[in-house]
Amino acid sequence: MKLKKGKTYSIGIPRTLYYFYYPGLWETFFSELGMQVVVSSASTAKTLEQASLISEPEHCLPLKMLDAHLAEIVGKVDVIFIPRILSSLKDHISCPKLGALPDAAKAQIVQHSRMLTVDIDENKISLEKSLLLLGKELGVDKRTIQTAIKQGMAAMQVTRKKLSGCPDKKGKRFLILSHPYNLYDDFFSGPILRKLERMGAAFELAKLDQEKIPSDPIKWDTCSKMYDILQRLTAEKCAGVLQISSFNCGCDSIAMQIFQRMLRDKGLPYMTLVLDEHSSQAGIDTRLEAFVDSTRW
Repeated sequence: MKLKKGKTYSIGIPRTLYYFYYPGLWETFFSELGMQVVVSSASTAKTLEQASLISEPEHCLPLKMLDAHLAEIVGKVDVIFIPRILSSLKDHISCPKLGALPDAAKAQIVQHSRMLTVDIDENKISLEKSLLLLGKELGVDKRTIQTAIKQGMAAMQVTRKKLSGCPDKKGKRFLILSHPYNLYDDFFSGPILRKLERMGAAFELAKLDQEKIPSDPIKWDTCSKMYDILQRLTAEKCAGVLQISSFNCGCDSIAMQIFQRMLRDKGLPYMTLVLDEHSSQAGIDTRLEAFVDSTRW
C-alpha cells in the first residue's frame, strides 16, 4: 500500500498476538514517526465472546482474539497495521499462521479498510531493516526513521523486562512458560498468576528475549526459546514448570512432548494448562491447586 509522504495517519494496532510478540515496539515506533497510534482495548470476557462469534472456528484462541481486536478498531483509524511474521529468530521459523496474518485479515475482518504490513523475516534481514522499510512506506525521512527505530527497540527491551517481572521470593520458584501473546496478556495469564499468589507459590515468567539460540531440535522460534530456557533449568532452583498453551496450537502439540521428556529426565514437575474460549476459572484453579500441592508433598 502506497501512502502519501509527509502525511500523519492514525494507525490501528490490536492489543493482542503480535502486540505482545514485540511489546512496546509498535506504538513507540509509529509515534516517533509522527503517526497517531490507536491501540485496541485490553482483552475482556466481551472480547472473548466477540471472538467466538466472528472468527474461524478452527483458529487457535490467540487468532480468534486477534479478529475481535481488529473488529474493534476497523473504521476508527486510517490504516490497520498487520505484520507478516515469518521468523523472529535467525535460523528459525515462526508459526505458519503468523505468516498468513495480513492475508487472513484482509479476506475477512479488514477487507474494506486500508492495511499496512511489513515482512519480518530474521533469516533474511534484521528487524531494524524491516522497520526501516516500514518507515519508508509511510513516507518518512530516513533520519526520523532511524531515531524511531532506536527508540522503539529500547522501549521493547524495557517493556519485556517489565512484563517478565522479577522474582519477589528467594528459594525455589515455579517457571511460567508460554508464547509471549499468552504469557504477557493479563487476560490469559493474569488469573493463573493471581491464583498462584493466593496460594503462596513463588513463580517467575520465562524471559523470551534471546537473540541467538544454540543448535536444538526445535526450529519454531518461540518454542526454541522455551527449549533453551528449559535446558538451563535445575531442580535446585525450580519447583516445577507450568506451561500455558492454546487449544489447537500445532507448534505446542509437538514441543510439549519434547519439554515433558526433558523435564522428566531432570526430575522437574511439569504441567500444561490448555486454554480456549470454554475454559473455566474453577477448572483452572483446581488443576493449579493439585499441581502445586503435589510438588509440596
